[in-house]
Amino acid sequence: MAEAKVYPMNAFVSVLRGEAADQTQLDMLAYITQTETVDADIAPVAQALSKAWIYEQEPGLTKYAEGEIAKLGNQVKIEALPEGEAARAQAVLDILGKLKEENAALKAEVAKLTTEKEELAAKIDPLEAQAKTVAAANAAGENKVTVASQKLDEMTQKLNDLMAEVEKVKSQGVVVAGVAGAEGAAAEAGGDAMASGPDVGGEPEPDFGLGGDAFGGDW
Repeated sequence: MAEAKVYPMNAFVSVLRGEAADQTQLDMLAYITQTETVDADIAPVAQALSKAWIYEQEPGLTKYAEGEIAKLGNQVKIEALPEGEAARAQAVLDILGKLKEENAALKAEVAKLTTEKEELAAKIDPLEAQAKTVAAANAAGENKVTVASQKLDEMTQKLNDLMAEVEKVKSQGVVVAGVAGAEGAAAEAGGDAMASGPDVGGEPEPDFGLGGDAFGGDW
């Protein structure tokens, strides 16, 4: 067993009360539990182990009121835990120390991931804005294409209608021109016939067209 040590009474009382540990109390807890160091994070557990040991050594302290303990003097001599008890206390405190280290590592990892997330968000946000702009432009472009396609369909239909009308007019024009041509030919033929027919007017031929003198010669 380690040699007993003397500590200030206020540190001793603070351990019994479970108050927040200052450096003097932390040193006392490390001594009682035979641990190399005790920090503020695991101090509450070390306080509980030490308090149980103190009350085991001095059961009469449980009968004192809080104010009465402080009147026992300015200092108090304390013995450390026996080797077996100290080993168990150290095992508990070691586990807490490892958990604390793991927790610190997890916090550091979370902080790192948070930073990376923020950096990634800073890169992604402009890209998302750009993507929305491109999507809007594409939508507008598709709308323009749709409108243009509709107009093209309308113009094509009008052109088809116009071509049909032209074909209709061309067809009707040929028929009319044919009738006019036939009538002109008939009129021309009639004129030629009249020009080549007998001359009704003027003097009759002497032989009345019989090839001789009708009143002359033998009968």
